[in-house]
Amino acid sequence: MLKSLSAVIVGAAFVSAALIARDARESRITRNDSASSTAPPAQNMTLLTPSAAATMHDAPRGRELARLSPGATLTTLAHERGWVRVRVEGWVNEDQLVPLDSSLRMSPSAADVRADPAGMKGRLVRWEVEFISWQRADPLRRDMKPEEWYILARGPGAENAISYLVVPENLRGAAESITPLSRIVVTARVRVGRSTPVGVPILDVESISRR
Repeated sequence: MLKSLSAVIVGAAFVSAALIARDARESRITRNDSASSTAPPAQNMTLLTPSAAATMHDAPRGRELARLSPGATLTTLAHERGWVRVRVEGWVNEDQLVPLDSSLRMSPSAADVRADPAGMKGRLVRWEVEFISWQRADPLRRDMKPEEWYILARGPGAENAISYLVVPENLRGAAESITPLSRIVVTARVRVGRSTPVGVPILDVESISRR
């Protein structure tokens, strides 16, 4: 087999809505200041192309994944506060690809969780987050049990998103000893992708470690 054979690769990530072409805006790609996230129906996904060279990120304001040139065909998957989650297809030289160990695959971002709350429910993630404070659930947190202890966290990574990380009794001592603004790594399972009333993801923590 020739080494120059190409393999098809499909990616999905976020591109700033400000870089989408005018015809995309006419297709009702608008900034969502209400912090809501809607996934277009599969049968009516809009096709877009960058109006100029655009950067693809793994999450809104997250890690850069690739540069996209005008003419690239992008399929919209969801909208998230001025960002558009897209899927792009292309060809990569086989010599430039290596197998991806399943244990190292990227966990979904907080934006991914909010964009697909039903699909993400029960999903196990491994996030590095910033510990903001140690909180106890009040009656307004309707997707949490009364008086349930949780970590108010920012992240994962560089993502400027808030999450509620519910801590079980056996990990409470470890959580209480964490200094505010410390970086921690948690393994947690998605309980609710968009909680009531403000749409913040709620996850059940299974392990905590200091960064």
